[in-house]
Amino acid sequence: MIHDIGYYDFHVHIGEKISGYDLSDNFADLQKLSEPTNDPANPPLLGIGAFVTEEAEYPLAQKLKDMEDKAKHELAIPVHWHLTPTKSKVDDIYELLKEGHDLKFYTTYRKEGLYKSYEDIASWMQNLSDLKTRILVHCEDELIIQGSQTHSFRTPFDHTFRRPEIAEDKAVGAILNLAVKYKHPVHIVHVSSPTSALMIKEAKRDFDGITCETAPHYLLYNEERLREPDAHRFLCTPPYRKESSRGLLVELFQDGIFDILASDHCAFDNSLKDRFKNDLEKIPMGIPGIDKLYSSIYQEFVKSSKISKESLDQMLRIKPRELMNFGGES
Repeated sequence: MIHDIGYYDFHVHIGEKISGYDLSDNFADLQKLSEPTNDPANPPLLGIGAFVTEEAEYPLAQKLKDMEDKAKHELAIPVHWHLTPTKSKVDDIYELLKEGHDLKFYTTYRKEGLYKSYEDIASWMQNLSDLKTRILVHCEDELIIQGSQTHSFRTPFDHTFRRPEIAEDKAVGAILNLAVKYKHPVHIVHVSSPTSALMIKEAKRDFDGITCETAPHYLLYNEERLREPDAHRFLCTPPYRKESSRGLLVELFQDGIFDILASDHCAFDNSLKDRFKNDLEKIPMGIPGIDKLYSSIYQEFVKSSKISKESLDQMLRIKPRELMNFGGES
């Protein structure tokens, strides 16, 4: 029986390029977080879920192998892999999926080559009806996002208008309908909208293969953070939401609506973000978070008795380990 003390992060971007730019850390950097501590508010990292995105002229199978090799040499904790095919079809990666890896799809980012339509995702579900490979989905409706891009992007706060909550809600609703229709396991990542969270709660009554996560920054901060000095460094997608949405999300979090917490760690050097502070269209979206994933929620919610230590363990240790098939019992 395993009595591990620590946390898992199911959603980590590391060792890849995003928006054409290298992320600022690698697996060796995470190794430091896995070292034992005596601080109950800041326990060690026990394992991660990391992404492998297919690139032109770099087959997904080969990139996965290369990243696996690098992780084995630099990181002493287990890694579960989420695969994003951009050109490969089901038959091309079927053998990889049989190994137990997840898929990660995006219902936006057409220009970046990541976009999957709802019809595409439905087709993948049908073609994987025998494996039932879990599909992680970044939910923002591409048509709504494209329509919102006409809004100016002169300040970081403008990002809230360019990626509105309604885009998340529309995509979440569509993906939940597909999950229920095809009885296919789906995990909705970084939920930032309380409306989306409530739709997920309802859909779970029809199909228990649906899971979801939110991230600490959507619970701890609202959109006013994007008015602060150096707010361009806080730009991420989805953006921080208005205070009424954050407050409702916190209530749903306390009610236990989220299966897990995950950081959506996606770190860029500040110098890179600073380069584009006056040309925000080009700024790479993403913020760090894996090092504060446990401690920030412990300090804000457990110490104040807003949630129990057992609830936090469920969301950051027990359920993530189960989703990543790392084995063991609590």
